[in-house]
Amino acid sequence: MAYLVAAISLWMTASALTSLRPGRRGLFAAFAYPVGWAAGELPVQAIITQLALLALLRWWGWPRDEWLDTLVLVLAAFVVLENLALIVVQFLSRRVVRRALAESPRRPLRVGRPRDDRAGSWWRTMLQIPFHPRHMQFATNIAYGPHRRQVLDVWRTSLTPWGAPVIVYFHGGAWTFGDKREQGRPMLHEFVSRGWVVVTSNYRLAPGHAWPAHIIDAKRVLGWVKKNVANYGGDPDRVVVAGGSAGGQLASLLALCLADEWASPDQSDIADWRVRGCISLYSVLEMTGDEAHWHGLGHGLRVLLERRVVQLPYGENPSLYLQMSPYHRISHDAPPFLVVQGGNDTLVDVHVARDFVERFRRDALAPIYYVQLPLTQHAFDHTASPRTSSTTRAAVAFAESVAFRRRPLSAELLASYQSPPVQVLVDDGARGWQEAIDVATRRGSFFVVSADNPFSNPVATDNEQRRRELNDLARARGLVGLPAIGRDPTGSWPDEWGLAVFEQTLEFCRALARAFDQHAIYEVTPEGCRVLVA
Repeated sequence: MAYLVAAISLWMTASALTSLRPGRRGLFAAFAYPVGWAAGELPVQAIITQLALLALLRWWGWPRDEWLDTLVLVLAAFVVLENLALIVVQFLSRRVVRRALAESPRRPLRVGRPRDDRAGSWWRTMLQIPFHPRHMQFATNIAYGPHRRQVLDVWRTSLTPWGAPVIVYFHGGAWTFGDKREQGRPMLHEFVSRGWVVVTSNYRLAPGHAWPAHIIDAKRVLGWVKKNVANYGGDPDRVVVAGGSAGGQLASLLALCLADEWASPDQSDIADWRVRGCISLYSVLEMTGDEAHWHGLGHGLRVLLERRVVQLPYGENPSLYLQMSPYHRISHDAPPFLVVQGGNDTLVDVHVARDFVERFRRDALAPIYYVQLPLTQHAFDHTASPRTSSTTRAAVAFAESVAFRRRPLSAELLASYQSPPVQVLVDDGARGWQEAIDVATRRGSFFVVSADNPFSNPVATDNEQRRRELNDLARARGLVGLPAIGRDPTGSWPDEWGLAVFEQTLEFCRALARAFDQHAIYEVTPEGCRVLVA
């Protein structure tokens, strides 16, 4: 018995060490995820198991060999200390998450205390069991296609109001396995408890169904939501997509792809495919590159894609791999993103997420939030740990910030904006000069993003913060700041401050309006001015 306890303790010690410092090359990388995940995500259970083994050994009979006695005690001490360190890291993740969202370059978000901090709920966090909310209702295995895997579930509570926002979640599993009932449950339960309608779906899997069957199914799910979620109390105009690992890749592509791309013929009547935002958890965001790049991603991913998922070699089909990489689909009209990545993820390298975030901030107008969790493995959110609790609250804060209900505009208010500003001054405060512009002589789209006007986001109240964001965007993209004199019909503000956008395409102006939650833009031509819905 003593030898058995020593062997188990040695394995638990190695598992905890692997969680703290995983191997990233060769066989070490192959085993780092399954070996290190358990210790990294279940440290409380590991300590309980070690203490139970010592109690069992004490009951069975303590070893008489002094060296074996010492070995068992030393290994047990290592197990307890290592897992105590992992527990501390999990709780410190809350500070990391709050700081990452609060210090975001665009629209900082405030993350409140996790629900599990409430009195009487701490034991649930320590047990790490995802308890579902009360009054929960399920509509299961709803078919969205003819294949047996083309089914989805709808979650809500009996207290969820009609017209609630919707989150659509896609499970991970390397595009080859997984189920809608298995993953993301702590986060999805929190969304349900907050009045959201949750849709989780299965999709066809490789190798039986090669790419692009997976994204076609994901598109069919989004189409089903747009057409039918209102029957379950959801608002089809307030949809956020989410997913982990391979599911995060599908969710990211849905948020970034063209409207009619991968759509089925029976979905041609859907006019608006847009989603409000995307939550990408430890997702595979890049599938292209040279040999050095593939080495950084892991040759296992290349083998998986070429032999089982895509079933075509990358060297002969680079455009296909380019098309399925969210990194290469980023455009100026991309919706807001939340990207969460583990610092010790051995399946998806942390540099993949960093590169995606860097390019998004360079090319897209919408904000992106990036959270990198220290000492965290792949698929960390399968258990309701303190770390998962904090990332869940971040996901909720992000989703609620992008899925607000737009306030309807009255005809009287729209009528007051049927003409351009009576006077526009291009103002460069740093140089101390102003220049008047005759708006009517400008060709193309004229757009004003203002922190003060009635078209602003009805939820936003921090005008100074919005002004700083607009200033940063103006400097980055060469746009000009302006005060538009005499434009406030309510009389509460004498001026408007915003950005003037001249000589840009209408699509760019619409994307800029959506990025700052504006309702309308000005289309200015020599013949006059008209207001267009953003």
